[in-house]
Amino acid sequence: MILYKCLVNGAIPESAREQVRQGLARIYRQMFGLAPDAIAVEFTEVTAGLWFTGGKPSQASMVLGSVPAGTSQQTRVDLMAAVCEMFSEATGAPYNDVMVVAADPRAPG
Repeated sequence: MILYKCLVNGAIPESAREQVRQGLARIYRQMFGLAPDAIAVEFTEVTAGLWFTGGKPSQASMVLGSVPAGTSQQTRVDLMAAVCEMFSEATGAPYNDVMVVAADPRAPG
């Protein structure tokens, strides 16, 4: 199972959370053929005004997950762009303030 952790700047309504869950499941189904239940998503709301970039309050949100073993760099880049766009549309977060991580899976053991 692939776990995604979304660190959201401010509050996020349940409807947006569901859009993100469905969006991640759709992207992974399209790109990797994974079933919707292969993705789990957790949300952490960070109080608005607590994050800063260059000494100024930031609107950043983070979407942290992984990719299947053997994923090519181009597929990883395509995935991160798709996740960023989906998350921005679902939550209203500015596209350029969404950080996406698509890490290699952890080695067993």
